[in-house]
Amino acid sequence: MKKQKHAAKQKQTEAPIVEKKLLIRLSLIIAVFSFILYANTLRHEFVLDDNSVIKENTMTQGGVSSLKAIFSSAYRAGYPNAENNLYRPLSKAMFAVEWQLSPDNPHIHHFVNVLLYALACVLLFIVLSRWTKINIYVLFITALIFAAHPIHTEVVANIKSRDEILTMLFLLLSLNAALNHLSNQKALSLIAYLFCFFLALLSKESAIVFIAIVPLFIYFFTEFPLKKNLLLTFAAAGVAIIYLLIHKSVIGSIGLSNIPAIDNSLLITDNIFLQKATAIMIMGRYLLLLIFPHPLSSDYSFNTIPIVSGAGDPAFLIALLIHVFLLTYAIKKIKGKHLLSFCILFYLVSMSIASNIFMTIGTHLAERLLFLPSIAYCLALSYLACKLFKINTATATNLSAFFRTAKPYSFLTAALLLLFTFKTTARNKDWRSNGVLFEKDLQTVPNSAHMLMYYTDHLLKKENLDKLSPEARQAQLIKAKGYIEKALKIYELFPDAHYLSGRAHYELKDYESAYREYFRALSLNPGKAMYHNNAGTSLFSLGRYPEAAKEFETAMQLNPADPDPPFNLGSAYGAMGEGYRQKNDMENAVKMFNIAIPNFQKAIRMKPDYKSAYQFLGATYMNMGDTVNGKIYLGKAALVVERKK
Repeated sequence: MKKQKHAAKQKQTEAPIVEKKLLIRLSLIIAVFSFILYANTLRHEFVLDDNSVIKENTMTQGGVSSLKAIFSSAYRAGYPNAENNLYRPLSKAMFAVEWQLSPDNPHIHHFVNVLLYALACVLLFIVLSRWTKINIYVLFITALIFAAHPIHTEVVANIKSRDEILTMLFLLLSLNAALNHLSNQKALSLIAYLFCFFLALLSKESAIVFIAIVPLFIYFFTEFPLKKNLLLTFAAAGVAIIYLLIHKSVIGSIGLSNIPAIDNSLLITDNIFLQKATAIMIMGRYLLLLIFPHPLSSDYSFNTIPIVSGAGDPAFLIALLIHVFLLTYAIKKIKGKHLLSFCILFYLVSMSIASNIFMTIGTHLAERLLFLPSIAYCLALSYLACKLFKINTATATNLSAFFRTAKPYSFLTAALLLLFTFKTTARNKDWRSNGVLFEKDLQTVPNSAHMLMYYTDHLLKKENLDKLSPEARQAQLIKAKGYIEKALKIYELFPDAHYLSGRAHYELKDYESAYREYFRALSLNPGKAMYHNNAGTSLFSLGRYPEAAKEFETAMQLNPADPDPPFNLGSAYGAMGEGYRQKNDMENAVKMFNIAIPNFQKAIRMKPDYKSAYQFLGATYMNMGDTVNGKIYLGKAALVVERKK
């Protein structure tokens, strides 16, 4: 009797005999569905971090000539005033190659993102189909739900988040190679396993969780002995150590330090218990976003999610109880290799770094961090629906039979997919430009100081202000000033917000207030070159030229690659020289002009199309009575204007 029960149980778990043609057709459906779902992002612009990694990053813009530098430098190297604490060269290298093929064209980057996303969805289906005994219906719907889940809109629509897609792709390829090696014991499979894992690490540091995912997968879905499982795990750990050594040699450290509370609001308190309790509460928010992905936001920073009030906080207790229940259930079912046990453990392992429970990362909540963990949710949801309708897998021999047999299941999943598709395509539209995204997300997270800062920065962009009439420009400046003042009321210790407040005041010609705000930004972060540069421009506008010159000199020291500080320094000395000239003190005037000239020349060497530098250099020569050089450089300024036309 026991043998009969065991045979019946084994029959239920064994993979059905599925035609290869059916698998290919299902894979094509997944690919087409995934691509079409995000096709409305193909004409989008650069948004959010796309600017620091691609559009305004001189290293990325170097194209293929920058590849060596990309692999030997920090992720945002090439962008002014960037924090150099991440090492993700692979996606940046791809961006550089794409820039080489089509400079300053976001559409090629969006196309590659969507293509890679469709490939990731297909690969998920193929790897699970090949190596597990899970019902084919479950796997097909898992892939479709994963493809359609709105939580992934940030990953696909924001070009910069390609690091998440590449990480998943290489981890799936690595897993497939690991299982191939266990099956055939070939060295080539082992090399492929370790190499793909290394590429995943080069895509994003969080891929290190794969060290725990591989043994988990092997235990639940294969009968390979523990010894072989452990050997693969130790081999992956060795690769991770090599990566960490490379990371440290490039960055100088491992892990993040000096994380501002504005980015990770857990750090607004020094109380460790409250930090961890809030992190657990946020884990509950992550689960809620998976179950009900609405509303969505590109930012959840301070003060969108306040710190929990204490041990009795209801949100913390509910999240804690849910996770304790899930972990208890997973442990209870682990011996029987239950699929839900795998899903829970996969989710918890893949969320371990993002959770802020074991280590503090640069954010407390971000939708993109659910990309890999959401596989577990989609698989569990599809499995439970299939169990509900008791789908018989024996008839899954061709495409028509597949959908005919799964009709009740198909109706349920079609309804869910329709809802997800509607939400995803609608959310994609929000990502088409910074202006649209920030204005939309401010409705969702009105108390996010970061989002208020992002929107203010967008409103103050020169290209956006220049399009407006004088009246509309003034109204937009006042609007920007109001938003940044709200951000500072939420979090006053926010140097970038003070910097933007300074910009708003400066554009409104309130130079005293502008300098006050820049000075406050400098008091919070004295090492940022652009703060010194803009403080100098305010002092210049107030006629305090010697003080302005000191700020420009500091900016030059902090960021030698920026052409603006030397230009501004030249302007300050030129203004001092003009002051002497008007007093008929030509001796001192010439001294000042002779200091101004090499600074203008330096700015031109750094930026050959710097029109203002040519104009000011020409004017300086003219003020010195050198009309020959004066006319030469004024003529070059005119040529720059002509070329830009």
